[in-house]
Amino acid sequence: MSTFALADLAAALRSIGRGVVFQSAHWTEAADIALTHLGDTEGEITFTANETFVGLTTPELTGAAMHNAYVEGANPTVSIPLFVADPAVRAVLSPTGSASGGYERRRPVTMRTLAIFPEELFYNGTGYGDLTYTTADGWEVDGTALTATQTALLGQSIWLWKGYFSTPPFVLRHADGGKAVEQVTFQCVYDAEKPDGHRLWTIGNPITAGILLDVV
Repeated sequence: MSTFALADLAAALRSIGRGVVFQSAHWTEAADIALTHLGDTEGEITFTANETFVGLTTPELTGAAMHNAYVEGANPTVSIPLFVADPAVRAVLSPTGSASGGYERRRPVTMRTLAIFPEELFYNGTGYGDLTYTTADGWEVDGTALTATQTALLGQSIWLWKGYFSTPPFVLRHADGGKAVEQVTFQCVYDAEKPDGHRLWTIGNPITAGILLDVV
């Protein structure tokens, strides 16, 4: 017998909402993760996996129809509409770690770790608090365990373990009171230290993937 049951629509999570971006120097599990708020955003934060596929076809028999397919890999990027008026953020958004540029020879990029959360995850019932994780207590906001809604929102977080920023535009404008919102791009890089299946990005709670956020 096959049974087809409708979902409980009253309990369905239909929105994620505004995102907040945190960053650090490239993090490894040798130390506790320490992320800082990258800055304020205005607009859509977009993650694009940029996957490539290869498919098995038998064109002389079934034409272009695929009989099997494989994911070859991905080359993810994140686009962030970020306020860049703060001079200090320019060095963070640089692929070399310096706001200025121009070197005699090529140099390695400065690797960073990014985490993007739904902002509503930080809401404690009266305001917005601090999100923490410890092995002893798990995930909490202001010392209180996550609610069911917060747990669902944590499940919509995305962790980009290794990558680098490309230098955003530098625009001075009269319009909108001189608002300095620019599209910032983060390029993900393969991180062999993470578990297989999580070496580019992780959606949701990293602990369930065996990634330890604090040293015990």
